[in-house]
Amino acid sequence: MPELGLLPWPPAPIRTERLVLREPEARDRAAIIELFTSPEVGTYIGGPRPRDEFERALPETPERRPGLFVVELDGAMIGTIELNRRAAEHRGQVRPDAREAELGYLFLPQAWGRGYAAEACAAALGWFAEAVPGEPVVLTTQTANDRSMRLAAKLGFTEVRRFEEWGAEQWLGVWSAVTVSG
Repeated sequence: MPELGLLPWPPAPIRTERLVLREPEARDRAAIIELFTSPEVGTYIGGPRPRDEFERALPETPERRPGLFVVELDGAMIGTIELNRRAAEHRGQVRPDAREAELGYLFLPQAWGRGYAAEACAAALGWFAEAVPGEPVVLTTQTANDRSMRLAAKLGFTEVRRFEEWGAEQWLGVWSAVTVSG
């Protein structure tokens, strides 16, 4: 199972009907600050980061790393998608070595409810399935996050288990290109 850092990176920008998934650039800095300091976005991820702290900590050119995509609509960043390997100590593994790829996503509130997250996540999962055939992908979200639960179902994630963490019930689901397409 290759690490995401061993995959050809960055891939060419991934284009969907309405979106482009690409590496972060300096022009994304203001939108990244807005994303991580938004009270609405922070609701299910431990709250927003303090804006002044985050602005000081964020480099002029946001970090580029394997598995991190900026989601762009009409030339402007509206969110991020990450595919990362989970640490072995994470709860709720689906593989014996517990190093599954995990899908994460954050979108600006003005992008909610328009299908952008589903479109972008499906494109990222498609890229991953081609890069690492047969690899499962997991997703964890709070069960109270109705939007995220609906997105997981729409993308084809199936429930593995529920557990308590960070003072809330968490949902762990798994996706496999083999299951979805086969």
